[in-house]
Amino acid sequence: MGSVASADTLVPRPGARDVHVSAEGPGGRAEAGYVLRPPAMRVSLAVEPATPVKGRDKEARLTVRMLQEDGTAEDSGAPPVLAVNVGRVEALERSGPGTWTARYVLPETRYPEVAVLVALSAWPHPQSIHGAYGKVLVPLAAAVELPGRTEPDVQLSVTLAGTTFGPVKTAPDGRFRLPIIVPPGHDTAQASAVDAAGNVRRSRMSLGLPPTDGLACVLHPSRLPADGVSQARLLCATSDALGQPVLRARVEVSARHGKLRGPTHAEGGLLEWIYTAPGTPPGTPERLVARWPERGASSREELPLRLVPGPVARASLEPIEPVIHGGSSVRVRVSAFDAQGQPRAGAQVLTRVSVGEVGAFQEEAPGVLAGIWNVPLESQSGEAALEVIAYGPTGTEPARLRVWAEEGVLVAAVTDLADLPVPGQPLRVAGTTFVTGADGTVVLGPARPGRVDVVHGEWPGLRRTVDVVAEGGPVVPQEEPSPRARLVRRSQLAPPVPVNVRLRVDGARVTYWMEDARGQLLEGRSAHVSLSAGERDGVEVKDGRTSFLVRSAERVSVSVADVATGVTALAEVRP
Repeated sequence: MGSVASADTLVPRPGARDVHVSAEGPGGRAEAGYVLRPPAMRVSLAVEPATPVKGRDKEARLTVRMLQEDGTAEDSGAPPVLAVNVGRVEALERSGPGTWTARYVLPETRYPEVAVLVALSAWPHPQSIHGAYGKVLVPLAAAVELPGRTEPDVQLSVTLAGTTFGPVKTAPDGRFRLPIIVPPGHDTAQASAVDAAGNVRRSRMSLGLPPTDGLACVLHPSRLPADGVSQARLLCATSDALGQPVLRARVEVSARHGKLRGPTHAEGGLLEWIYTAPGTPPGTPERLVARWPERGASSREELPLRLVPGPVARASLEPIEPVIHGGSSVRVRVSAFDAQGQPRAGAQVLTRVSVGEVGAFQEEAPGVLAGIWNVPLESQSGEAALEVIAYGPTGTEPARLRVWAEEGVLVAAVTDLADLPVPGQPLRVAGTTFVTGADGTVVLGPARPGRVDVVHGEWPGLRRTVDVVAEGGPVVPQEEPSPRARLVRRSQLAPPVPVNVRLRVDGARVTYWMEDARGQLLEGRSAHVSLSAGERDGVEVKDGRTSFLVRSAERVSVSVADVATGVTALAEVRP
């Protein structure tokens, strides 16, 4: 529970897991519940085998368990977010209540090192920095054949980390190759050579291993909007040469552009920083660098972080001919921009047309997309409407859920932290499942009075509850629709023509050319040009188009007619 500090501020009591709010006034009574923290309070990780060996093992089985305060399984269904400093994690799947399994694929390097696996029970969405977490340090030993040269024809054995390998008999020239397993933190071994008479000679042997990295860091998420408020969580673990955690290690972290707060000492010996993104996209990539000087130059982590611009906020559409003939192909060219007015590379386009169809759009330049609107040959007089919706580009992980009323229906949208739409997301409403489309939105049905609870199908902490005030809306709380740009153009339909005469006026210069019904340039056709006043000057022919200057002190009507068909186009030139 909590206490109300003012008319619009609620301060939860320390340790509260949820808050229930009710309000009553002349217009009626309203209630709402809010979950304050993730259901999982602890995350347990286990690797089998517990000490995998490079050169012998390719992978290990990773088990992640979500646990409540009393140690029982927490089974909300939200998968853990996994990260590792070396190697990779694959094929995460649910194997039981609150239990997930995955494959940990060992790195391809041959020297011993320590892997740090971190699991975050992110809440309420996979890009959140909040939630319980756990870690496991995995010593990765290396199985190698130790080459060397010593006395000839002796029995040689090597003792390393309390384990003896061998003996093997050395060759007549003293050469040998001895299979051994080297755990992290051991760069010397004790060699024993026994000759035929039983004499023993012992010596220390250097294994020639590179320095090991005692620092492992995980950054989550690794992709943020440059909005001045979005945050990432940096967790660093330290280990000695043997793979044991080092408490109170003095690790230094720096960032190029954003702000860092920390370190704080987290559970299990982890060090934690909170990174806040800058307010505008920087000119150079963001990079976080963590150093542990006490362990030397090799204990250094460099973590890239992508600062991404926001989605399409505005778009423009190239002019479309006011008259479209049946059987013609019309070029549709859209330019998309973000909120800062910059071209938005990767933008997507949805179109609706009253006649014909629009082919797939191709990105010609950053934020510039083009497609072809094909109008059927049998189209007659009337109106041809084109609607273009520019959005995106698409995100991959859900972080925000919106619900609003639009044209009498309820619409929901799922976006990531940068407000980029996320398609294919399951949403549950009163037992029915809906899935977001390519633009991250889905229609939930008519907006009818009452309460609507929308819950993400995989991340139940990601939910939105709204009250529909009246038939068709509005809804409370009110929200802006997900970012997008909508453009509508209307043209008149006309019967098919054998040729189209195109005219373009730029000041006093007029350019004309002929196209077929598909918009292809027709060269070499004869044209009759007429002016209502003045005269033509500076005639030029280039790339199948003819242009000229109109010399006149008054307005001039220019007509261009295709001689073979009589199809004519008119334009006006102003002085």
